[in-house]
Amino acid sequence: MINYYDLPKESLPMSMRILREILKERGWKAEKFCAEGLNNLVLTRPDAKQLRVASSAPPTTNAFAMRLADDKLATYAVLRTIEIPQPETVAVYQPEDALPLLQKYGRIVIKPVDASHGHGITMNITDEAQLKKAVEAAITQSTELGYALAQPQLTMRGPELRVICIDYHFIVAIARIPATVTGDGEHTVEQLIDLENRTLRAEAYTSNLAYIDRESALVYLGEKAAYVPAQGEKVQVSAICNVGQGGTVEDHSDRITPEQKAQAELIARTMELPVIGIDYFGDQVIEVNACPSLHYPFAEPEKARRCIEEYVNYLERL
Repeated sequence: MINYYDLPKESLPMSMRILREILKERGWKAEKFCAEGLNNLVLTRPDAKQLRVASSAPPTTNAFAMRLADDKLATYAVLRTIEIPQPETVAVYQPEDALPLLQKYGRIVIKPVDASHGHGITMNITDEAQLKKAVEAAITQSTELGYALAQPQLTMRGPELRVICIDYHFIVAIARIPATVTGDGEHTVEQLIDLENRTLRAEAYTSNLAYIDRESALVYLGEKAAYVPAQGEKVQVSAICNVGQGGTVEDHSDRITPEQKAQAELIARTMELPVIGIDYFGDQVIEVNACPSLHYPFAEPEKARRCIEEYVNYLERL
């Protein structure tokens, strides 16, 4: 067994670095069967009870619930049984499968049925040429099932939210903001992306700011890539809100109503996921995550630790 505390800090994503710090503070033993690979840990509490966790998935997450959450179409079907608002969703094996939805709504999103971290998602699709490329990209990124999903492009009122529940209780609501660059009055938006990727950003989940996918950003920006923003001017460079795609976050927990908290907790119980990340686009649920990142780069360090501390508190109660 490998002592998890001996692994180099740089080899761990931010969430696991903080988890390791908290476990060490509380006197837990943490081990891996091998240094390489996923962060599947064997933990031993001070009372000698041993727990096996898969990153943020606790031992109380069953295999059925994990696989269900990995299948976005199955998740959509489950949440329909409890009447959770969701965008219309159809399975796509070839571009023609999504044409009726495109014709109905005029603007759609294509995503892999079983990928994560924002990979393979194409937004704002309005014609068949874009649709063909998007379906190919999504199916390529599908990790197991090999098809895509189509949904209407929703009109956004307010930020996209990630809601975290632990032990089936609401913990935090995080506003996820797409990647932006800040103008200096001299460089184009494209040049600013390159500058930030060289100086401010790093691999996803290894720092507070992830690299911006240059190719995707240029597609999203179009002619605006050559625009020179004024000093201090913020320019959005991605349609995807994921932190792993260069986005940032804000704490919106105090803006969530009791009804919204109750709905999130109902989803957690229905999906049988004691740790869950629920993604909202307005009032519509667009995705759930069985093993969500629990680190969010808030400006206040104590907030960045909050979800992980609640996770360890939950493990202490098992």
